[in-house]
Amino acid sequence: MLIVLVGGRRKGPAEELKWEAISSEEIATLASTATLFGGARTFVLVGVFASERGEEFLELAEGLVESPHIFIFEEEKLLKKPTEILQKAGAKIEVTKTEKKEYRFDQFGLTAALANYDKKKLWLGLVKALREGEKPETLAGLLAWKARQIKDANLSREITFMYHDSHRGFGDLALLLERFALKL
Repeated sequence: MLIVLVGGRRKGPAEELKWEAISSEEIATLASTATLFGGARTFVLVGVFASERGEEFLELAEGLVESPHIFIFEEEKLLKKPTEILQKAGAKIEVTKTEKKEYRFDQFGLTAALANYDKKKLWLGLVKALREGEKPETLAGLLAWKARQIKDANLSREITFMYHDSHRGFGDLALLLERFALKL
């Protein structure tokens, strides 16, 4: 069985093959060789058809369709010619639309709060960003950048020390950032 996933990712266990290091003869051998106990194996190859060796793998399509094993090709996009060749061979092509994640973190509001020395807005922005999954290291870097931009050496130094202290084990960076915002 030959499956081509366009724009998506597989789920479940599979053996990923590095197509750069494997020849078409080895793929054909894998496709035609049965397992010891008769089960089907699943092989995954990523980005093959867009590569310089894409034609080589397209020639193997019919053999892969007839194989007792499952071959999954993951592709960002698939052009018309390879799609037609794969459809003629009998491959199953699944196209999934990737949804763009809405970016909810307002980095400009956070930096503006620091520039205006508004501890309430800064703290609320930090808490919201942390709840939405932003990493404390990212937030500390953003605040340190803004402190340097507004030429406040004390703030910049304090944020930098806070970052390094958290990595030395002297506290959780998220909590240190909140404490920093509240005493601004």
